[in-house]
Amino acid sequence: MWYPGHIEKTKSLIKKHLKLVNAVVEILDSRAPYASRAYEEDQLFRNKKRIIILNKKDLCDMKKTKLWEKYYKEKGEDVFSLSLNEFNVKDFFLNYIYPIVPQKFNEKTLMIVGIPNVGKSTFINRLKGKKSAAVGNKPGITRGLQWITVSKDLKVLDTPGVLYPKLFNKDLVNKLILIGSLKAEDTELDEALFYLFDFLKQEYPNILDSVLKDWESCENIVEFIERFSMKRNFIKKGGVPDYERGRNAFLREITEGKYGGITYEIPSDID
Repeated sequence: MWYPGHIEKTKSLIKKHLKLVNAVVEILDSRAPYASRAYEEDQLFRNKKRIIILNKKDLCDMKKTKLWEKYYKEKGEDVFSLSLNEFNVKDFFLNYIYPIVPQKFNEKTLMIVGIPNVGKSTFINRLKGKKSAAVGNKPGITRGLQWITVSKDLKVLDTPGVLYPKLFNKDLVNKLILIGSLKAEDTELDEALFYLFDFLKQEYPNILDSVLKDWESCENIVEFIERFSMKRNFIKKGGVPDYERGRNAFLREITEGKYGGITYEIPSDID
């Protein structure tokens, strides 16, 4: 699921090159801002200005996201909620990020970090644009790192995906699976599915209504998926519901926001 050697290598790269930048931009998944920041950020980015981007706002519950914006602002951090589908990344950087990045030696430099699948790669690619190029003569050109020129005095250092030293909290693992940041085996997918069903019953019963009208009569998530599979005609030989296909389809559609925005945590859950 995660690889200790990669974790240490990434952390080492970040620490080594942190001295080259004036600020750190953390890209988080707006559906799970705490879970997608599970990489000891205080230890890694101590004494650096931090700017938080809550990405994928088109998939989140904006009422809960507003709570996260308030939470981070009260901690003295700049925070922006956005969706890559709705804006120009380069213009956003020049209009909103550029003014708040500290300047040193007539240049502003920053590092972009994020766990897998929060949209960091897409963000970087859109920031680079067709005409932008890596800065080849600048320190930090290491495998997995790339400097990008945004403007004549603004340069951005891209980094490998930040990972987690250990995932000791099962709810954290489930959230990361549900937002697509962790690859999971079948048993882990099933555990995430049980977590999701209980969460939706409590927080978003309207979503379950959209999926299956009689969901409340289901004894558990297994029965729910079996009925969902029959409804979708996911049927094996002998008329048996294809549980695995139904499970994967349901999880994919939830992750893609087919039934509406979901946010899996609020600040009071962690304080």
